[in-house]
Amino acid sequence: MVRTAVIGLGRAAAEIHLPACRMLPEIEVVAGCDPDEARRMALARQFGLPAVYADPVEMLAREQPELVIVGVPPAHHSRMAQLALEHGAHVLCEKPFVGSLDEADCLIETAMQQRRLLAVNNQYRYMDIYRQTKAKLLEGVYGPLFYVQAWQQMFHPPSVEQTLWRRALPRYTLFEFGTHPLDLICHFFDALPLAVNAIASPARAGDGADVLVQMTLYFPDERYAVLSLNRVSHAPERYLEMRLDCERASLRLSYGGVARAGLSLNRTQDGYRPDLRFSLVKGGEARAESGGRSARIAAARRPPLAQATARHLIALLPEMQQPQPSLARARWAREILRIVFAGYESAARRQVVMLAPDA
Repeated sequence: MVRTAVIGLGRAAAEIHLPACRMLPEIEVVAGCDPDEARRMALARQFGLPAVYADPVEMLAREQPELVIVGVPPAHHSRMAQLALEHGAHVLCEKPFVGSLDEADCLIETAMQQRRLLAVNNQYRYMDIYRQTKAKLLEGVYGPLFYVQAWQQMFHPPSVEQTLWRRALPRYTLFEFGTHPLDLICHFFDALPLAVNAIASPARAGDGADVLVQMTLYFPDERYAVLSLNRVSHAPERYLEMRLDCERASLRLSYGGVARAGLSLNRTQDGYRPDLRFSLVKGGEARAESGGRSARIAAARRPPLAQATARHLIALLPEMQQPQPSLARARWAREILRIVFAGYESAARRQVVMLAPDA
């Protein structure tokens, strides 16, 4: 069993990290750490944690975990991950990775020197709706993918945010949430963009945060993606919707609950075809649409964040056994972060930003 410790016992630990560890017999959670005593005691009781600490240095020295999950606010990701690596632990860091590319490079260098794994928990790709869609794309079932749309709509400006550290983020939407859809877009294309063009606006929120984000991404081989994040919409909430246009089908991926019932007439080469559709799932759904017909690819009956994180952990375990674990996952996370920062740069300069490979 892999001795595992969790730094940060907030909502992510309670709803994602600790439930994910509980699903895996290969993982033994030996300790947790948080400065909030009430939070430490509450999660110790809820999950039966053998030991809890206020000081991460003390926890790392005393418990000597093999794996550390970093779930503190993003401003502290770099310091906590650095501490864990220096104490000889592999690290799974919650997204967003860190606050700068320099911090990412420093952590990757430390992981290399320590011969330890470093990864970021962009776990959406391990959810069934995205995992099975990727498998279909690799099989060539729908033909080549050439265009992706991803969007979020909800009324959730910082003024209604209950989590204090998240409410204070000036880079609120693209930095804190955007790494998820950006990771998926690049994962589906199996490529990184060549350039981005973005706007990031506070709209009428009045607090300066980027509650409206519109980004166009230019990929090799004349492929494109458009990302739209709207945190000041009064329309029905859509947590994350995606449309993947392939040569022979259009795929619709909905995450965050789906309740649909309807009859529509769809135009085909032979006229119009009726399409009766019913969906009721709490987690999400992926469908393939072509020729006036719609077929389900995958569905999640309940929110799948913990299960997806468990799958991510399972994927990491064999890599942790290598004498020199690959840092490809950390380098990929750095590139996703670079896209985020390029988006903010594009918005500030009001022009396209090229993303030539780093020297």
